[in-house]
Amino acid sequence: MACIQEENAKTNFSGNGTNTSDENSVQTIDELAREIKNAPEDFLYPYDGLSYDTIAVNVESGRVIVKATSEEVPGEDVYMFVYENGTLVLKSYLLEAIPPSVREQAIAIALSNRTVYENADGHITVRRVLPHTAAKFYIPKELFSVTWHGDRIVSALVDLEEGTVVKTYLSG
Repeated sequence: MACIQEENAKTNFSGNGTNTSDENSVQTIDELAREIKNAPEDFLYPYDGLSYDTIAVNVESGRVIVKATSEEVPGEDVYMFVYENGTLVLKSYLLEAIPPSVREQAIAIALSNRTVYENADGHITVRRVLPHTAAKFYIPKELFSVTWHGDRIVSALVDLEEGTVVKTYLSG
């Protein structure tokens, strides 16, 4: 449950609200990168109530890589977009800019699961999972992936609102 692959989050745009399939309004990937930098609220998903203070947008090999941080919370959110057939597609993301209290709550809920508790060892990562991706495992709502990276990998997909572990993974 590390880096999330996300192909359902697609955005058709040309900067003026028209579909980019119109040959006269197709933008280059560099122009799309500027759109993301200038209007991040249209493309990025910071944790509820937060905004990004620093946003770095780079174009690499036909991909737009966005790294964003907030002074209010530790961690960095990373997004990777590609431009396919006039559509900007969020291909993957890694969302770790989370308030410490939320991180701690997600860890506590994960540890309430017996399998997780008995195997939790090593470095811990806590990452947000967007509703588009969560729907593949549970229902379309924000979830949290809590993973211990030790001799074995154990991971829990946590629903904070319900206070439950909705799915676990344990390496062999």
